[in-house]
This record gives sequence, C-alpha cells and structure tokens, in this order.
Amino acid sequence: MFSGFQYSLFLFLCLTTYQESQASQNCLNKQQLLTAIRQMQQFLKGQETRFAEGVRMVKNRLTALQNSVTKAAPDLPSVSCPSLEAPMDGRKFGTKYLVDHEVHFTCEPGFQLIGSSTRVCQANGSWTGEEPQCKDVSKCSSHPCQNGGTCMEGVSQYKCICPPDWTGANCQHQTQTAPPSWSVTNDPAFSRKPRCAKIDRTQHCSCEAGFHMSGTADNSICQDVNECEVYKLDGAPRLCMHNCINIPGSYRCSCPSGYNILGDGKSCEGER
Repeated sequence: MFSGFQYSLFLFLCLTTYQESQASQNCLNKQQLLTAIRQMQQFLKGQETRFAEGVRMVKNRLTALQNSVTKAAPDLPSVSCPSLEAPMDGRKFGTKYLVDHEVHFTCEPGFQLIGSSTRVCQANGSWTGEEPQCKDVSKCSSHPCQNGGTCMEGVSQYKCICPPDWTGANCQHQTQTAPPSWSVTNDPAFSRKPRCAKIDRTQHCSCEAGFHMSGTADNSICQDVNECEVYKLDGAPRLCMHNCINIPGSYRCSCPSGYNILGDGKSCEGER
C-alpha cells in the first residue's frame, strides 16, 4: 500500500509522463491528475512554510547573538611593558614588549653581565628580573704578574711592574747581570741555546734539565748547573759517597782506587 505522500509522488510522475507522451494518458484519468497536482501543491507549500520557519529561527538567533556581543564589555587594550635599552658596552635582542615576550642582553668582550640576561613582559605590565649592566672585567683578577710583580690596570689591558732581577710582560724572565757561583761559564760544552717559542706575542724560553737561564730576556743562554756545588751550598746530604764530578746537564760519582761504584751510582765498596 502507498502512503499519502508516496501515492501523490506516483501521481506526479504520471503527470510528467502525461505531458511528454500522449500514450501515457492511460496512466491516470483527468480527475486523478488534478488531485495529484493539488496534493503536490499542498506538499510544496508545507515545505515552503517549514523552510521559512527555519530561516526565521536562524535570523532570530543571529539577532540575539548580535545583541549579546554588542552589550558585552569592550575589549581590553593589549598589555605592553615599558621599552628597554641595551646596557652600555652591551647589546639587546628583542623588539616586542607585549605580554610573554622576551628580551635578551649580552656584553661586549672584556665586560661581564651583571643582572638579568633575559627579561619577560608580565601581564601586569612589568618586566621580570633586574636591569642588566656590563661591568669591565678586571685584567688583574687572574694575577698575571709572576715572581712578585705588581699588576696595574689599563684601558682593556694591564701592565706588570716587575721587581729587581725580573723582566718580561709578566715578569717571567730573570735579568741576571752575573751568573751565580754554581754556574759553569768557562766551558762551551756546559752551555746550550735556550728553546724559545712565541705564545700570545710573547717570547717564552726554557732550558733543558740540568741547565738554568742566564742573561737577559733578549740575550739569554742556558748554562750548566753544577749540582756538586749546589748541594754544598744548601747543606744538603752529599750526592756522592766520595767524589762528585760535574758533567753537562748532570753529575756522576767516582770512587778512590781500590773501590767500585755500587748500583745506586753513589756508594763505593772495596774490591774483593
């Protein structure tokens, strides 16, 4: 069985067929066709009414929403923080001062950052942290002057005031005018050229083991240390049980006739 709408739709299809072909006149009689037309007109009118009601409902909701938005509190202005400047002898990174934005700070070489390296804009319009400053790093804080030298601060540099008998940028070289008594100076075999290298534009020289630096920083020589004499001067225990013989860079022990040197190289034992 057809429902009312299905039956009307069936009649409507017959109606359209009736208009296209005379052979379809047997589908429905005139009265049935007119009834189908009226039913479809009523159906479309009902659909039009429901559509109009839907449109009217949407319009009402839009109007209510518009009124609600209009009556709402006005938008608050966006919060920002005061502008920040780079510290003297430093730099600033960041140009936005709105909430949650960050600004970073650094110092130029030779300066140390005091304060906050990063500051954040807060919702109350203030910055976190402390105002940064760039302080000059003390060139003498690392105590570069050696051997009792006094460090003097300069503009981005320092200068060492050296005590007597010392010279060099950091007072690292001895300035002996006369070699010590335990230095061998009268034999070329007991002298060596120093090993020198430039480090940070400063000449650094050193001697082999058993030799010491003599002369000035510009004209220095490595002279043998007479260990046999050094131990006599210091009052230390004797290096050798019998005789101490100085050799370039070291020493050796000898025994009197009839004695042999032991394995320690220092003691003597009579021949058997």
